[in-house]
Amino acid sequence: MTQRLPTAVARKDFANVLRDSAGGERIKLTRYNKTVAVIIPKKDLDELEECQKARAEREFSEQPRTAKPARSHGPKALSKTER
Repeated sequence: MTQRLPTAVARKDFANVLRDSAGGERIKLTRYNKTVAVIIPKKDLDELEECQKARAEREFSEQPRTAKPARSHGPKALSKTER
């Protein structure tokens, strides 16, 4: 369940906000009735980070392999006519 809480109230009662979040509650912090931040349980954060990591790995593995650029062996020597 998600709880909405004005930031002013959350600031005054922060210990209880943290206790509720640690207990599994998602808390939307609001200012002028608009959500400005969310406090989520650690378990939710771990799951989110796992999803982001899996997505990044999947996107990396799906990138097309490109040919390696030709290696340069330093500056080309100028011929007598180019000097």
